Amino acid sequence: MANNKNKKNKSGKKNNSSPKKKEVKKQIEEKEEKKETVNKKQEEKKETIKNAKKQLVYASSNNDEMTKLIKLIIVVTVIMIVFYFITTIVTRKANAKKIAEKEKSEKVSIQYENIIIGSMLNKDGDYYVLIEKENDENSDEYQTLIQTISVNDEAPKIYKANLTDSFNKIYLSESNNYESNLDNFKVSGTTLIKVSNHQISETYDQHDSIKEKLSELK
Repeated sequence: MANNKNKKNKSGKKNNSSPKKKEVKKQIEEKEEKKETVNKKQEEKKETIKNAKKQLVYASSNNDEMTKLIKLIIVVTVIMIVFYFITTIVTRKANAKKIAEKEKSEKVSIQYENIIIGSMLNKDGDYYVLIEKENDENSDEYQTLIQTISVNDEAPKIYKANLTDSFNKIYLSESNNYESNLDNFKVSGTTLIKVSNHQISETYDQHDSIKEKLSELK
């Protein structure tokens, strides 16, 4: 009987200790799970922070690139605007110069309007007639002086009569006759004549005198 009691007691002890072990084991497992969960959350948190930093760096890099692009666009735009204004100004100046040269050319052309000696006294007012002999070595000098005169708006009009013209050849002679009656009018070479009220009022038939008179008219 005593032996049976002892056996029962031992058996009871075994049965009581087994549930406790299971419970302790379960608690340990729960702690391990909690620990793993905490570690997992911490890893996730670290990963989230890491990704956030990467996104911040990426966004900052994008902002820098965008800023550079905007600056480049502004610089290119400013250069294009400056280039446009410079081109416009240069074009206007070139056009203005062309117009001025054209007007000057037209004015010189008017100053150099050809005239026939036989009708050179028919115009009203005061003006000059440069009767020019063929191959006169001073022709370019006279032309330069008359171009200078033409710049002055108040300069007298200057006509040109070339002795090579078939209508003017008859007035070329070995001696000069400066009568206002053109039937008797003769010149021996290049001559500058001033006409006033349909009459010959002044004559210059030497290079120095022609040059001096034209210089006075500038």
